[in-house]
Amino acid sequence: MKLLDTSFLIDLQREFHCRRPGRATAFLNANAEVVFKISVISVTEFLEGFARVDDGEALLAAYARLEVTGRVARQAAILRRRLRQEGRLIGDFDILIAATAVAEGLPLVTDDLDHFRRIPEVTLVAY
Repeated sequence: MKLLDTSFLIDLQREFHCRRPGRATAFLNANAEVVFKISVISVTEFLEGFARVDDGEALLAAYARLEVTGRVARQAAILRRRLRQEGRLIGDFDILIAATAVAEGLPLVTDDLDHFRRIPEVTLVAY
């Protein structure tokens, strides 16, 4: 099981829209046996890009959603505090996505390695 970051979903949507398979499609094909999930935070970020939210929902329908639970919020607070103290803060949405991956024990599939490398607790999978 793996968690898909918003960057992956955006790339996948672009590939579908252009009808040109790319890195995201190739990654899914190479990992056909893997169950992928998404954070509700990624749902928020992804759907923001659509004038009609239903159009975006169609692509997301294949993925189970992980909620921001109390455990995820607690993990996010720990990560955010440390990043702030280190002067390496990233966006709150990315912190919540990372916290979801950590709390659920899932590797995070992302192209945003620069931000997520600041959180060593997250196992990153580049595509």
